[in-house]
Amino acid sequence: MFKRLANSFKYAARGIWFCISHEMNMRIHIVATMCVLYLSQFYNFTKEQFILLIITCVTVISAEMMNTAIEVVIDKVSPGYSALAKVGKDVAAVFVTAVAAVIIGVILFWDIEKFKIIFEFFTGDIWNLAMLTAFACLSYLFIAKGKKRNIKGKMKNE
Repeated sequence: MFKRLANSFKYAARGIWFCISHEMNMRIHIVATMCVLYLSQFYNFTKEQFILLIITCVTVISAEMMNTAIEVVIDKVSPGYSALAKVGKDVAAVFVTAVAAVIIGVILFWDIEKFKIIFEFFTGDIWNLAMLTAFACLSYLFIAKGKKRNIKGKMKNE
């Protein structure tokens, strides 16, 4: 029983790693989540608001993972062009959740005074600015690096 449970965690971790390594949008969502969680320290969010942020981020990432799973299955069962397969891949559940996340983010984060404090935090200390620059560069590399799936199920490097 313990081995089956351990295997289920191992397989789930493989699936998560597949999404991270093969889906650029997944990497974008991860970086966005890191930014949201970091910037939240500048706000006095209630416990409920912070939980809403976490649920929102998890929802977008989960939608991306479900989208990836659906696309992989579609690629497997329909390697050639199919109008129905195209519809299955074009359904934009991730887009809808991402738009909702942006709306929630704007509602929770929109505060000009806080923007000024954050701006001063990063521009007022060379080390904070250096850390922001390093984070931006590493984020770009993380997002840009990845593998690409082809429709025959084999992986290609981008």
